[in-house]
Parts: sequence; structure tokens; C-alpha cells
Amino acid sequence: MNNQKFFLSIAIFLTIFLLWDKWQITHITDADGNVVRKTQIILDTPSKNNDVPMINTETTQIDLPTPSISESYGFTTVTTDLLTVEISHKGGTIQNAYLNTFPVEIGGEEKFQLLSNKADSLFQAQSGLASRDDLLPTHLSNFNSASTNYQLSADELVVPMTWQGENGIKVTKNFHFKKGSHTIGIDYQITNNSNQAIPAKSYVRLSRRAIDQSNMMMPTFTGGIVYDKKTHSVQKNEFDDWDEFNQQSSIGGWIAMVQQYFIAAWVPNQNESQVFSASSSNNVHKLTNANQQISIGAGSSATLDANHLYLGPKEYGKIEKVATGLNYTLDYGWLDILADPLSWGIHKINDLVDSWGWSIIIITILIKLAFYPLSEKSYRSMAGMRKLSPRLAKLKETYGDDKQKMGQKTMELYKKEKINPASGCLPIMVQIPVFIAFYWMLLDTVELRQTEFWWLTDLSTQDPYYILPIIMGASMFIQQKLNPPPPDPMQAKIMMSLPFIFTIFFLWFPSGLVLYWVFNNVLSIAQQWSINKRING
Repeated sequence: MNNQKFFLSIAIFLTIFLLWDKWQITHITDADGNVVRKTQIILDTPSKNNDVPMINTETTQIDLPTPSISESYGFTTVTTDLLTVEISHKGGTIQNAYLNTFPVEIGGEEKFQLLSNKADSLFQAQSGLASRDDLLPTHLSNFNSASTNYQLSADELVVPMTWQGENGIKVTKNFHFKKGSHTIGIDYQITNNSNQAIPAKSYVRLSRRAIDQSNMMMPTFTGGIVYDKKTHSVQKNEFDDWDEFNQQSSIGGWIAMVQQYFIAAWVPNQNESQVFSASSSNNVHKLTNANQQISIGAGSSATLDANHLYLGPKEYGKIEKVATGLNYTLDYGWLDILADPLSWGIHKINDLVDSWGWSIIIITILIKLAFYPLSEKSYRSMAGMRKLSPRLAKLKETYGDDKQKMGQKTMELYKKEKINPASGCLPIMVQIPVFIAFYWMLLDTVELRQTEFWWLTDLSTQDPYYILPIIMGASMFIQQKLNPPPPDPMQAKIMMSLPFIFTIFFLWFPSGLVLYWVFNNVLSIAQQWSINKRING
């Protein structure tokens, strides 16, 4: 086995894994390493009439009329160091959210928008209270705000919205913002001045119109995820498979909608029972969580405090601090067992060198050193094969018409010279999974987004000048020249075309990945040239 076969194997394997990814993207392993698909979930079924979770009573359930679409609601804008959000007075829905530290374009003023109230890109975070007889406000009720503009000027900011019901029932919905945080806390202060007890539960929801941000070259997961804290399992579905979400009750857990680099996630009280549900209509997909039900006595007050909304990046090492299991939103594909330590390693290296470009180069060197013994054996075999090329050509000339005799004499020659032509297979089998794991890891590493290195303006996108793909193609050509030529003329022509094919193939790859592959090739050339010189003189 030689490097020519290695490149051919890579080409075939890349095609297979890109197709495989479209199937496996709805699969994930649980805490025990078992593959989990469509985890069974029991949910609090929404009312068919009003899209609000039911209250557990024997004779009553919510019957909330839906407001007319023509009704107009204002909104309150809240600006922190990391977020700018618009909170609609209709239900206190967060209808628009911008990530202040993530511009759309490098150096641009426009900030990345995660939540949106635009019809074609609808994505909102809703929340409300479920009760009976319309006694408490839902995500469709009208709230009042003392101000339409708030600015975080201290470590913490509380934005209250009020709702006044019948019989003296009053609700204050508080939004909590903290400096340096992408998380928004929400609680309710309920005053029941009526003459009857009120059963109540808070609920949260993510609603999004289906989008598809992935493509064949960038197969990132976009869809919904439900995490069950009790079983440490997840259920993830793309928008096309939304009806495959089932129902589940759990203690703790969370719901999230995910795209490349960023997520919106509702994290309820992790010590209380939760009921998760999923639904869709008119191409708008919903994930809903209903919290534990309580009873608010007549003439008493209560505070429901348990919901946090995370709007931000999927940063390795930080996202899991928001909630247990939230690191599952990092989509490393089916080679997570390799991609996760690679991600850990490259983040540790970057902590030391403070350069993502150099971190990629350094981790490439470390990977090469780790596989050096295997590569050494492979390159020695190829050098030996190159040395035997004239003798193999002579055998073919002598026994070319007798394939059995030719094979026998060839194996005798290999045995005599102590050369195993198959000894290069193991390095290939090892490097292919590492390459794919590295590919998936880089695709979902938000820190590479808009990170410059040398002439590269963004390590998460293609090389703007196509310099790295050309260098990579040239390095493949040099490697081929260091290998023994294939005996079959047709195979030789195919191998000679591979550098060109791979150059085209890598034009659209993230430049960070091509940077890894270029330096891997350069190190391989140096190692192979050194061995060839020692063996062949």
C-alpha cells in the first residue's frame, strides 16, 4: 500500500462520509456510548384549541382565545454588553435577538441576528403561564412595560413587565440580564387576590420556521434537540423529521434549536419535573417545555422561578457550564470520540499560543508525531517497493502472461527482501478517521469564525485566494513522485489526476482544514524523503 492508494482511499472515503453524515446527523451516543435515535419522550400535550399546555385538573383546561393577527403590540429593547433583544409586549416573547460580539461580516457594524420576527426567518423564544379560565397570562397575552428601552449599566439588570387580570390577579414577569452573560433569566411574581385557588405552571417554547443552512461540503446539523437529564440521553431531529419527536417527562433537562456555531436553549429548573413536547404547523416548528404545576391559594402570592434562556455561541468548554449536557449541541458527527479530544487539544494549545492558525499547525505536528511509528513503517515499505521497481518490472516482462507464476515470483521476492506491501494500510486506516474528525470539529468550532491568519481572512471559510488548495495539490504531486509508480498504466493515469481532483475538491473546504492537510503533507514529504534517502541512497 502506498500514498497513491492513500489519496484514492481518502477521495472515496470523503464521498462516503459526506453522504453518511446526512443519515447519522439524527443519531447520537448516550452517556454509555450507545447510539440513541428518536429517544421516547412523554410530553404534556398542548390543547388543540389554544396551543398552551394543559393544567392537570379533573374538569377544566385552558381555553384561551387567540388574538387577531391585526392587533398591534409594542416591544421593549434591552441592550447589554453581549446581547441586544427586543421583548414583545405580546406575551413577553423575545422576538428579536442580536449577538453584539459577533458581526455578520469582519469589521462590519451589523451584528449577527439569532432570533427574528421576520416571516421568512421566524425564530422566537416564547414563555407564559398555563392556568384555567384565562386566569393567568400566556404567551399570547398583553403585557405593559414602564419603559421601552433599557441599558445594562451595572452587573445586573431586571426588566419587569406587568399584566393585570380579573378579580385582582396581578402578574409581574421579570427578565434578568447579567454582564458578560448570554443567559436571560425569567421569573413570575403572581399575586392572587381572588377568592379561589389557582392551579398554575410556567412553560417555555422555541418557535422557528424551517431553514437549511447546511450543504454537501458543510454538513452541519440544523434543527431541534431535547435533553433528558435523568437518562443523560438526547433526541435530535432536523426540521424535515420534526414529527418524529415523541413525548417525555423528566426531572431537569432542556430544549434547544441549533445551527452552525449558535444555539437558543431554554433551561428550566433542573430539580423539578418537566414535560417536553414538539409540534409544527405552517412550516413553523415548536419545542415546548411545561414546568411543574403549583397551586396559588386565594389571597396569597407566589414566585415561579426556574427558566433561563441561552442565546449565544457553542463555545467548547463553556457551553456545558450553562447546563448539564448542553455540550451535546456541539455536532461532531459519528466520530465524536475522536473529535472531542481534538477539540480539547486545540483549545488548550490556543490558550498557550493565542493563535488559532498556529494551534492548527501545532496540533498537526502532534498528530504526526503520535502516528510517527506507523508512518515510519509504511514509508519504509514504500521505499523498499521503489527500490524493487526494476526487479518487479523484469518479473512482469518475464512472467507477464502467467499471472499465477507472476504472483508467486513476486511474493518470493517480497519475502526475500523482507518487504510487506500491505504494511501501509494501517496508517491509512488511522489517518482517515482522524482527518474526518478534524473536519467535523473545525466545522463546529465557533472560535474559528472570522479568525484571521496570514492572508486568510476567516479560518472557517475557504481560502479567498485559493493558495492553500494549490499548495496542497502540489504537495500531493510531490508525494506521488516519491512513491513507486503503479505497474498498471491506467492506474498510473488515475493517480496522476488525483492532485488536480483534490485541489478542486479542497477549494471550498474551510481554510483551517486545508491548513491542517497542507502541513500534514509537508511533514509526510519530509519523513518520506528522509527514509528514501537512507534506504535507496
